[in-house]
Amino acid sequence: MRRPWWCLLLAVPLCWGTAGADLKLGYIDSETLREKLPDFKTAQVQLERLHQQYEGEATERKNKLEKLEVDFHKQELLISEVRRAELKTQLDEQKKQLQDFTQKTFGPDGELMKKNVELSGPIFEKINAAIQQLAKEDGYDFIFDVASANSAIVFADERYDLTEKLINRMKEADEEKRKEAAK
Repeated sequence: MRRPWWCLLLAVPLCWGTAGADLKLGYIDSETLREKLPDFKTAQVQLERLHQQYEGEATERKNKLEKLEVDFHKQELLISEVRRAELKTQLDEQKKQLQDFTQKTFGPDGELMKKNVELSGPIFEKINAAIQQLAKEDGYDFIFDVASANSAIVFADERYDLTEKLINRMKEADEEKRKEAAK
């Protein structure tokens, strides 16, 4: 298959432009950031507490529902058809309420996810600002995240790992803010 000659004309300038330019690359490991940054640990503790609270509420609701079901089945043969229908309706309503509560708290748009976004959003903003500053000050052209599921990096030499450097920069920035706030 022959390629048009104009492809060669486009490719040559691109090669010349990149051949003379040195790219500076680096990478970070966001999982290490999650483990080492105190902000992430604080957010994780808050989320875990909230999760346990919601889990307790859901368990309590489920236990009440199970008790209602057991009571219903015990009385089912002894009560009138009208009363049985009323209890069955109440039981179905309780099941729906439990499902709604579970979805509202644990679902993809639930309270727990909203709280996660609320707590982690400012942390990610700080990280991104620190990455921007690091890239600008040290002249990096690209900084990748090796922990990302979408990362195309299959190997990276550790000398290009900027994670610790980023952590130190963020700690320094936090210390500067604390000093300014103390003044």
